[in-house]
Amino acid sequence: MSSRGVRAAGTDGTDFQNRQRIAQHYQESVQYKSILKWFFVPHFLILVFMWLKVGSEFLRSNFGWKSAFFERLDMPSAYPWEYVWCLSFVPVVLALASFQRNKLKILHYAYYAEFIFGIFPCMIGLGGQLPELMEYAQDMEGSNTPTFKGIFPMVIIWYIFFAVALQIHGFSMYFMHHLSSAWAPVKRD
Repeated sequence: MSSRGVRAAGTDGTDFQNRQRIAQHYQESVQYKSILKWFFVPHFLILVFMWLKVGSEFLRSNFGWKSAFFERLDMPSAYPWEYVWCLSFVPVVLALASFQRNKLKILHYAYYAEFIFGIFPCMIGLGGQLPELMEYAQDMEGSNTPTFKGIFPMVIIWYIFFAVALQIHGFSMYFMHHLSSAWAPVKRD
């Protein structure tokens, strides 16, 4: 129907609303893509700090690189789970690559990569740091817990990291699941 010219007989012009609806799965797709992008922002902020910590140690131990700034921080050596968690950019890249044309298979890879590179290393670190946390909680003054700048115990920083990172990864997986449901072909019986 043309916007110019005579209106169709028998209508007042308000009957367009039933034809102007956007399908629910398209609305969900846009909504979940937006939410996921917002979860990727704090993930990358945390990731940059982890890359700095692990990268400085890698350069120092393998190439003899020295930096006065990182020596002043007096950070403990990186745990193996930290190296794996540094690869948690992979699910973000995969998810963003799937957004362009709603590529469901790539989103599934991102979903499982989120668990492998995000949640799994955090859970390993959570369990590995538990004895250290218990030791620090029992004897705060006499514990051998590594510290940040010689003042603040690293185990507390790690548990704050675990709390934030697990929420980011968990919610990202939750919204990836719902996004894949919105993208999945409709099954008709």
